[in-house]
Amino acid sequence: MNEHASSAFDAQDFRQLILAGAGCLEANADAINALNVFPVPDGDTGINMLLTLRAATSAEVPDAASATVGSMSSAIARGALLGARGNSGVIFSQFMKGLAGGLAECERADGAAFATALQAAADAGYQAVGNPVEGTMLSVMRAAAEAVHPPDGTTDAPDVLRAAYEAAELALAYTPEQLPVLKQAGVVDAGGQGVVAFLAGMVNFVSEEQIVLRITAPEGGLESAAANVSHEFLEHTEEEMYGYCTQFVVQGEGLDPDAVRERVMAMAASTVVVGDDRVVRVHAHAEDPGPLLSMGAALGALDQINIQNMDLQHQEFMSLHGYGEDAPEQAEATELAVIPVAPGDGIARVFRSLGAAATVSGGQTMNPSAADIISAVQKTNAAFTIVLPNNKNIVLAAEQAAELSDTPIAVVPSRNVAQGMAAMLAFNPDLDGEENAEAMRGALDSVRSGEITTAVRSTTIDGVDVEEGQAIAILDGGLAAAAASPNDALAAMLDAAELDDGALVTLFYGGGLTGETAEEAAAAIGARPGGIEVEVHEGGQPHYHYLVSIE
Repeated sequence: MNEHASSAFDAQDFRQLILAGAGCLEANADAINALNVFPVPDGDTGINMLLTLRAATSAEVPDAASATVGSMSSAIARGALLGARGNSGVIFSQFMKGLAGGLAECERADGAAFATALQAAADAGYQAVGNPVEGTMLSVMRAAAEAVHPPDGTTDAPDVLRAAYEAAELALAYTPEQLPVLKQAGVVDAGGQGVVAFLAGMVNFVSEEQIVLRITAPEGGLESAAANVSHEFLEHTEEEMYGYCTQFVVQGEGLDPDAVRERVMAMAASTVVVGDDRVVRVHAHAEDPGPLLSMGAALGALDQINIQNMDLQHQEFMSLHGYGEDAPEQAEATELAVIPVAPGDGIARVFRSLGAAATVSGGQTMNPSAADIISAVQKTNAAFTIVLPNNKNIVLAAEQAAELSDTPIAVVPSRNVAQGMAAMLAFNPDLDGEENAEAMRGALDSVRSGEITTAVRSTTIDGVDVEEGQAIAILDGGLAAAAASPNDALAAMLDAAELDDGALVTLFYGGGLTGETAEEAAAAIGARPGGIEVEVHEGGQPHYHYLVSIE
């Protein structure tokens, strides 16, 4: 046992445990991101879970003199709920909420209290998902809880944490047997790996014997990653500062993520730097974003730049909750508003042209948090708001925003841009909110969706052989084809779709593709037999050469 070990933890110990878990996630975020079944360049489970924990640990906490484990865990859980990103982040925020519920009456927490809280946390995770699937992070959470509940007579908190970690690790190794698609891809569940990393960080905080995580990347992907994780890893995670939340991607050759991380840590707070020798993603909070961007530009080409003024966001949040004098700028009050999530500026423009009151920036690799969605809803100043997530990994965050919002929100669970557009076309301003939401939900299955991107590793999925660097086509969520170019992959996908006569194909191009290339694709589609109609829009989305709607 080290100096932090104790049979029971007080409020500050509990916060340090969560910080240590976040540190382990940060150390392994890149390897967790790589645990993606499809070889697409947007694995972000590790980032989503980490940013959710960042929001949790940066939340306003009770005064140290009066804090109890119950009040501290409640404050941390509230931060996680508001900051949750992606399905993995939302489920994990519900895990944190359940943990806090189990510790609500505790001034200090011993092993028995942790055992009870872990069971409540696992139950909350399952309740967050409409149709729980085994072989996911839910199975790992439950295994951790069942290993220590009821406790085996020990009241020693470190022993309970270690037993939970060991059971979670075994459950993670079994996930490919529960989900055949994981076994086919040669990976364990990414969210489950995140849970194991979080528990490992907590155990390392209270143990002399440090756990060394070994995360094996899928064949053809990143090299196996190993990290010796300890609580010292989080020495730089001091109190969150305000200023500018600055995010960007650097693309280049011979990049060193560890060296970039050290430079960013010297310039900013709340740093998350992950990547490889060709692509590095940076997230940091700084008083001035300029030096960070200059540093990135000196290393390579910048992409996906996103800068948000946290001072203004904080002022808005405080005033909206009665803590400030100035209310944020809001639109004129209205009865009804629709807010879609848009992965690119061009797609956002199309949504607004169809009647959306506002859009939220987000999509693959940039999942908005529940707080981001609530902020957009508040600014529209509508009595009733309909939210279109437009991504399967944003639906849960939108639903969580609806639960936390002070005004009514109806979530129409669109899983891609094609469904979002179909729902938007079904919107009728003459109907009330609930009637519109029902009609828009009914429109979701009226379209098929496609995506064209570039494979980041070689693999075989659903009988399709893929080589790294090939263009791949995803049709209705399944891998449909691999080809030499985006346009060839698009053509193969449309063949697989077996278009009806008179079908309408809408292309949103992005991911570095030129308008000229998109027009060539449109011409080829228009030349197909059956009178196929084609529309082309500049979408501006990252990573994906085409987002496709088929009606």
